[in-house]
Amino acid sequence: MPSFNRAGLIGRTITSVLSQRLDRFELIIVDDGSTDDTLDLLNDWDDRRIAVFQMRRNSGAPAARNAGVKMARSPLIAFQDSDDEWQPTLLDHHVQALKRADVSFCQLEQRYPSGRSFFPPTGWQLADDVYAQLLGSSHISTQTLAMTRAIFQRVGGFDPAMPRFQDWDLVLRLARIGARFHYINEPLAIAHDSPDSLTRSLDKGIIGRQRLIEKHGEALAAQPAALARHHYVMGSQLRTLRRFAEAQAQFASVLQATPLNWRAAAQWLLASVHR
Repeated sequence: MPSFNRAGLIGRTITSVLSQRLDRFELIIVDDGSTDDTLDLLNDWDDRRIAVFQMRRNSGAPAARNAGVKMARSPLIAFQDSDDEWQPTLLDHHVQALKRADVSFCQLEQRYPSGRSFFPPTGWQLADDVYAQLLGSSHISTQTLAMTRAIFQRVGGFDPAMPRFQDWDLVLRLARIGARFHYINEPLAIAHDSPDSLTRSLDKGIIGRQRLIEKHGEALAAQPAALARHHYVMGSQLRTLRRFAEAQAQFASVLQATPLNWRAAAQWLLASVHR
């Protein structure tokens, strides 16, 4: 679990981890250079299952997670965010799944002030070709994810150069090498909408998505609909940021991949008149 300036939230997360029915595990918390009271709070926890390490400087969540895995003693690893929760049976389910798979993930319950949603949506099923299924849309979030340490190390861990979508990128690289996936169709992880969450950063999302396209370009070229979706999302985000020329370029890429996409054509026209 990486943490950066989460003194007001991390206690709830730690409690949910320590409440797991599985009694043999270690919780490795990697503080990523916090400047608030996070470290003082962590030092107040008296539980032999907790180990706290501090990065020398703020390096980002991917680097912090990679550092935590290097310190882990277990052959199985799971990931949690410092502002979310696990249901008590999450680790039990992962341990059972990883007896026959390399990667396990569960459904996520996303909670907002106005309601909640589930991710993947109800009824979603894991395809035989996981890599092709996940190229266009991400369905696996970090706090739902567990795997063998061997498969994590085989793909080189999280990419520290990814400002967002580190989990999506990791999962794609795992699928590309043929890792065996198992989906637990239960919402055993809970994500809370946080004001400082990475998911709120459009700029980081655009950079991360562009890097995904570059890393998986050959496979995406064979799936024009998936490639078009990436460009459409980036174009819409660039319009929101009023970066209209860049938005036009993205919608032009959509039309190149899917020429009859009238929605992209309409978006291109709106961007052309700075709307």
